Amino acid sequence: MILSHPAIQAPREAPLDGLYPFLPQSLSRPLEPLIASIEAVGLARPLIIFHDGPEQRLAAGARRLAALRALGCSSAPVVDLGPLSLGRAAALALADNQERGWNEAETALIWRFLAEHLTPEESSALAACLELGGSSKIRQWRRRAAELPPEALEELARGRLDLETAARIAAWPEKERAALLDLFYRLEPSKQKKKQWLDWLEDVARRENLPPSRLLALPSFAAVLRPAAEKKRADAEEAARELLWRRRHPRLAKLTDRRRRQIRELALPRAMRLETDWSFEDVSYGLRLTFSTYEEFARLAARVAELPDKAAMRGLFLDDDLDDGDDQ
Repeated sequence: MILSHPAIQAPREAPLDGLYPFLPQSLSRPLEPLIASIEAVGLARPLIIFHDGPEQRLAAGARRLAALRALGCSSAPVVDLGPLSLGRAAALALADNQERGWNEAETALIWRFLAEHLTPEESSALAACLELGGSSKIRQWRRRAAELPPEALEELARGRLDLETAARIAAWPEKERAALLDLFYRLEPSKQKKKQWLDWLEDVARRENLPPSRLLALPSFAAVLRPAAEKKRADAEEAARELLWRRRHPRLAKLTDRRRRQIRELALPRAMRLETDWSFEDVSYGLRLTFSTYEEFARLAARVAELPDKAAMRGLFLDDDLDDGDDQ
């Protein structure tokens, strides 16, 4: 449909100065291969521009434009479509990259543009034609995620942040959003951990009426968020997870500490290892013995026989009530 537009002319050389894409659509895609290709064989496909009032806008070729600028080019071949509605220009811009597809961040930005500049009927029809659909909830997440700052959109584009988590972060007030994103940028937890940490922070914020920015500004968290040069990132990430978990589950954290202390009080030899697996509902134990001779086994068996008489061992099976309280 667009290609039969009567205003299409043969390509002409035009300056690149002041020419920018009107539809953001290329995030986290390396330009180096395209730059190398243009250097080797030239520009195989001209840029496509249109007129939006008195301005000339780029309808197709955003990555080609960026590559040309990286090469220091001041002009390039363009096809001028003349005056064009935003709906038709959007269709052309999206169709130009339909074959390669879009990552989540690009799709979010596209949906926001469609929602802001086209009628619901136009945007729905265009999205369906270009396979940009999804449930109403997915579309809401995309429009919300598009409000994230560029660094967070890059995380979404690279698959380091899932769409639902991105939308939930974007829904926070700017100060709270910045505090959480700073935590993610510094410690770089996995996509799954980001979602888990967000669950915990939202729950603590609701329960304690404490803004996440204040929680993350506590001295305990400030110590965790030291630069990576001062503290290994993996250690810092584990420490942050532990702090968030304790804040979210204070009673279980106290119970965990008590059981760990009781196990230490048993003073077991290295060849004996008491392993625990506890949750909110139950706790189970496993006793691992390491030996290579009968004599070693006999000594360990004798130590095992002594365990039932130890107060620390009996204490492991008591289910005392523990006060909650905050982990400041």
